[in-house]
Amino acid sequence: MKSVVDSGIEDLSKMSFEVSEEQKLILDEVDRACKELRPFEDRAYLSSSFNDHLVPIFSKAQLLGLPVSRRYGNGQGADILTYALALERIGREGTGVRTFLSGHVSLGQLTVQKWGSEQQKERFLPPATRGEKVMCFGLTEPTAGSDPAGLRTSFEDHGGFYYVNGSKAWISNGSIADVAVVFAYPKGKQEGMCAFVVEKEFEGYSSQQQKHKLGMPTSDTGSLFFDNCKVPKENLLGPIGKGLSVAYSGLMSGRLSVAAGCLGVIEDCIDEAVAYARQRVQHGKPIGKHQLVQRHIGLMATNLEAARNLTYKAALLKQRSDEEPRNVELRDQADIMIAKSKLFASNASFDAADRTVQIFGSSGYSFETRAPRHLVDTRVCRIYEGTDEIMVQKIAVGLLGPGFEAYK
Repeated sequence: MKSVVDSGIEDLSKMSFEVSEEQKLILDEVDRACKELRPFEDRAYLSSSFNDHLVPIFSKAQLLGLPVSRRYGNGQGADILTYALALERIGREGTGVRTFLSGHVSLGQLTVQKWGSEQQKERFLPPATRGEKVMCFGLTEPTAGSDPAGLRTSFEDHGGFYYVNGSKAWISNGSIADVAVVFAYPKGKQEGMCAFVVEKEFEGYSSQQQKHKLGMPTSDTGSLFFDNCKVPKENLLGPIGKGLSVAYSGLMSGRLSVAAGCLGVIEDCIDEAVAYARQRVQHGKPIGKHQLVQRHIGLMATNLEAARNLTYKAALLKQRSDEEPRNVELRDQADIMIAKSKLFASNASFDAADRTVQIFGSSGYSFETRAPRHLVDTRVCRIYEGTDEIMVQKIAVGLLGPGFEAYK
């Protein structure tokens, strides 16, 4: 009889996180692109502006469609673990950089690849993987965050078109996106949600940048507006009435990308903390010799290993689930493991940034250093793609079983 805490990977001896030669080649290219990007990201962060160099640099490195099939544009066909490893390295450059990839690739491209018709994939994926078109995922609304069933955006069927009305808020890449995956209910109903691929040129579509955020000044965040937005029938994504399934599958990819990026944040914080603790002298010796400083570093390192194991395991389960789309039990196992990795890694990254700021002392209170950027940026990782509270509930209900849901 299986334990209620069974992980879904029965043979742990098959879990190998060693990097293959093929993965190493990809990760070397990711590392090169990140090093090229860093000075531009530093300047953009201090000027609180979107980093215009991100798309060109990552496009040149063919990183804008890493997990997308090679059939489509610059898709590289990387598996989910390889993509997670790439996001881990990218996370070192900041949550804003990784958030762009989450919105563009994890939530945008992978959702279209999973649910789109062949015609939709051939139309939308190649330009997105080449960086010619930016994608976003329009689910959250001003009154619907953790409860996507409470969406107010609606659509009406008008012959060859759907007319969409409503708005979306806090959308990563929102004001710069050329293509948005948008969710809406039939007008007057709260069931039968549908997903649509909405293009910037469509009549009745507009967007606006959201400013004055706590962090991530280099990441675009926007609101989307639909005023009788005219969407062709061929832009319906997935089966009619299955929008909630489309949304949840996208959120699984998005949550995993958050967890993977947070690993990179912890790594960058440890690097910064260790280097500073070695050279900063107080009370006649480097502060790295003080036990309380060592405690900060030791806990960060331990949390990193725990977060890595959760995230890599989640990536492997997600990969297996993608390979067996009809296996509902495997999908649910992947969903829970992704929730665990997202919950733990996002909190561990915020904790690592806080500890690194503490080690830096007054120097850590300036955005001229990296730790305070991570501190304000990672705070959102505990909110978007599912709050801490929602993740905890999801994990608990996975153990308690049907009938213990806090909400439907």
